Amino acid sequence: MERRERFLAALKGEAVDRPPVWLMRQAGRYLEGYRAVRAKHGFWDVCHQPELSTHVALEPLNKFPLDAAIVFSDILVVPQALGLDVTFGKGEGPQVGRPLRGPADLEAWNTQGLMDRLQFLPKAVKHLSDTLKGSHGLMGFAGAPFTLFAYVVEGQGSDDFKLARTMLHAQPELAKKALTLLAEAAAELLEAQCQSGADAVQLFDTWGGLLSREEYRTFCIPALRAITERLHAKGRTVLLFVRGGHHLLPVLGESHVDGFSLDWRTPFAEARALYPKAILQGNLDPVLLFAPPDVVRARTQALLQEMKQNGGFRRTIFNLGHGILPGTPVESVAALCDAVVRGG
Repeated sequence: MERRERFLAALKGEAVDRPPVWLMRQAGRYLEGYRAVRAKHGFWDVCHQPELSTHVALEPLNKFPLDAAIVFSDILVVPQALGLDVTFGKGEGPQVGRPLRGPADLEAWNTQGLMDRLQFLPKAVKHLSDTLKGSHGLMGFAGAPFTLFAYVVEGQGSDDFKLARTMLHAQPELAKKALTLLAEAAAELLEAQCQSGADAVQLFDTWGGLLSREEYRTFCIPALRAITERLHAKGRTVLLFVRGGHHLLPVLGESHVDGFSLDWRTPFAEARALYPKAILQGNLDPVLLFAPPDVVRARTQALLQEMKQNGGFRRTIFNLGHGILPGTPVESVAALCDAVVRGG
């Protein structure tokens, strides 16, 4: 099968010769070419210039037998477009210069003409799609409402996002209004990417796993359903990744997404038993890629066997349980991809 054909077949639940493979954060700092681009251009410059974004997105496809590309961007493009002054300090995580702390802050969000300020992302998708010429599948993405909310309330990265989680209970109506606005923005951005050539889109809920099951059901599920209902009306495929969300798995289906990218701590068999007709992506631990290549091959083959024994390869995509980490040996990424290609 051709690469895009295999990827699309997996999304549709059709028979495949092996699971397609792509990797979260497959274009990143572990690649020499990416580091060379970033030595000359700022992070936002790469995101905002389609030629640079495509250049970075293509590098892993040229090195490894991957079946899909993912547009190079960042989940915080939405807060940035809302006028919240998002910056990335050298060696630091993201900083939000105008955090959400009360109703007046929400009123100040610049929602008018939001997609005009986000057009660089669908343009990047179109540029990448035109460059690929159908050779590979193409993923678009956006930040899930709660993860965006966590950053815009906290004002920076955090281990526990105490301020954001407190607001859910101390100012629940404000929190719900903010989540609704973020969901509307994410839905519009995802639809624009689909119109520009993305075959499927993924919501990254990096910090959703901090919430209890009831908190997730109360605050996150309505926002996610607003997104899926809008995209399903246009026939789009929507996937959801919740890092640290194993305890949330029983309620994630209420979001009506088409499938899940699984955290490395979630057994594939457990997820397949719960969602036999969902698309499942995952879920090798990215830390394993620091092991020798023969260990990576063995663990990849073991996960492939688990996939085969639990529903086969229909609606199954091989991926990591989170993004590739900086400093990951290129040889280990090559070993993973080789094992998927040979082991399917």
